[in-house]
Amino acid sequence: MSWECPGFVDHHTHLLRLAAGGSAPWGSVTTPEIIGAYHRRLKDAWTTPMDDPEAPVEVTDGFRGALEGMLNYAAGTGLVQVTEAGMNDWAYLEGLLALRSRGPLPLRVRLLVASGIADVARMAPIGDPWLEVIGVKFYADGWLGTHTCALSHAFVDEPEKLGVLFLDAETLASRADPFAEAGLVIATHAIGDRAIETVLDAYEKIYGKDCAAAAPRIEHAQVLRPDLVARMASMGVVACIQPGFGVADAPAVRASLGEWASMAYRWDELMAAGVRVITGSDFPVDDLRPLAGLQRLSTGANLDGGHPVAPSLPMDIALGLMTDAAAGVTVLADDIRNVAEDELAGIEIVETIPSSV
Repeated sequence: MSWECPGFVDHHTHLLRLAAGGSAPWGSVTTPEIIGAYHRRLKDAWTTPMDDPEAPVEVTDGFRGALEGMLNYAAGTGLVQVTEAGMNDWAYLEGLLALRSRGPLPLRVRLLVASGIADVARMAPIGDPWLEVIGVKFYADGWLGTHTCALSHAFVDEPEKLGVLFLDAETLASRADPFAEAGLVIATHAIGDRAIETVLDAYEKIYGKDCAAAAPRIEHAQVLRPDLVARMASMGVVACIQPGFGVADAPAVRASLGEWASMAYRWDELMAAGVRVITGSDFPVDDLRPLAGLQRLSTGANLDGGHPVAPSLPMDIALGLMTDAAAGVTVLADDIRNVAEDELAGIEIVETIPSSV
């Protein structure tokens, strides 16, 4: 007997880049040293990963076919909706519109446009439940594992470093304001507490008392001081978290943060404070399968038993973070409530039914 649940959604993926023949953002096989050097080079050039130009994408039949194949793959994992977190070429939208002209897409697609190509004039709402441009993706700091996330304190294992801050509050606010005025979502990558504080300062400059209504996002929000959690709650800022990172990053967190590790991946404290939390895989950096993410959220552990730093969440809360009834329905072979938590990733996907409204 099958079981229906609200549709699984992924609010932070890089499907389009992968479909075009790319890899994980800025190279999945590069070493932390190379990525760290890349981040510092961009910082010295007064730019960010979301501004860095890449080779243009050519819209061909093969490209459109690759896009469709990637969307089919995502739907096959149980997803009814994905958000591309940083579309860096308008050719992707052209290809998606061509697919949409032939009929419904395999799942609903939402686009956050990379700040380097974002253009208010080109970002008018499409008004299509299957495909929509929703906002702009900015980048405030680097990554934890590469010691380039911007911290207010030194890394324990590299005390001479405080990370990389790509944008100060004034710059982020001035760049993001035209898009906010147009009603577009502002989503900013910020991992370290210094970067998160900077982004919150920028959002206050942009929105003032209207911040909660606009619901700007912080992507990842990994190292959070208690005052920042409280501030996110009072402002109405949304946290987009990644279920797999609390496990995958655990060794780096302990080595790099020391006693500050207790402030990392505190999704429970975000929710307890009243912060709206949504989830995204950051695929292909991590597993796209939503059931794998659900297993990590509800057990706090990796599929191979890796030890986490993030808390486990009750099943009903974890499922609520990863699904959206308004986006559609996911049909599973078994009722999640009757499956052992460490076996969730193995449940068969029977069907996905994205909402057409």
